[in-house]
Amino acid sequence: MGRLVEPASRRDLRTLSLLDLSTELLARLSGGATYGTSDDLLLAEQLSQELARAIDVHLNRFAPSRYRDLLTPIMAKWNLQALKGATLVDLGCGSVNPFAFSFLLLLLGAKRAYAVDLEPIQNLEIATKALASAASWLLVDPGRVLGADLVTPAEVLENLGGFSLPLLAAGNTDGISSDRLEHCSESVYELSLDDGEVDAVFSVSLLEHLDRVEDALGSLRRITRRGGIGIHVVDFVDHRVYGGQAVSPYEFLKEPSEDALVHGCNRIRCHELVTLFESHGFAVESLESWAHLPPPSEDEWAQFVEPYRSMPREGVATNGARFFVRRR
Repeated sequence: MGRLVEPASRRDLRTLSLLDLSTELLARLSGGATYGTSDDLLLAEQLSQELARAIDVHLNRFAPSRYRDLLTPIMAKWNLQALKGATLVDLGCGSVNPFAFSFLLLLLGAKRAYAVDLEPIQNLEIATKALASAASWLLVDPGRVLGADLVTPAEVLENLGGFSLPLLAAGNTDGISSDRLEHCSESVYELSLDDGEVDAVFSVSLLEHLDRVEDALGSLRRITRRGGIGIHVVDFVDHRVYGGQAVSPYEFLKEPSEDALVHGCNRIRCHELVTLFESHGFAVESLESWAHLPPPSEDEWAQFVEPYRSMPREGVATNGARFFVRRR
């Protein structure tokens, strides 16, 4: 009978990064390596559980904590009753795990969802299996994803209509209800949805990367019914700061450029986006802004090019915001 292992760091491996160790382990397992004895398997199970704990973070697109971060503020503004029978769009769903966010909203009562992104899905089998995992979160411990027990397992099973959990778990796309969940590889500027078809549009870190924001908002206005909502998370900082290529989150505001995108971002500021939403048929019902990075110093402010140097400081220093808008 195997015994649980008390982990101890090996001196000869201490200089290797966690990334190096993970890459080597993945390469070996992908190459066909297997665990042998019961002790080996028990150690592997401990590793699996510790790995699951360590990667349950917001940046991981397969982690329940990411969807708790996304869904909790949504459900605080938009209750389950309003969600019932709704048609949704997840704009900029990504290519790694494109269906999960839409699928969770379907399990909470939405009728139909479109996952929209220009990039094709990287691995359809993995993306399909992820839906079975997402269903298990709500069936076993919905509070883990929602921050509260807003839905019962019986309701989740009822809302699964058209989907097959065994097929999803096997990575078989036949388990996806094409009548309820569809992936669309298309541009926000040329959405194929009908006028007024959508009850709600969601996006996360998309609007700051568009070179034609006004055209995009016009497109969203077209597909959203009157009274429909939009919830958009926008990151206003120079994204190079996240990878260490920029010292300051405001570095791109110092560069004179007429380009729509500077280092991949359009440099639009929070107060400007409020005005644009309002001018394109959306009422900004609430705005949750944050400044998790230090504001610019006086010396740095003096380095900004116009029009940023003359803008309200609070608007420029806002690092991110969640917009709750309603189509007028």
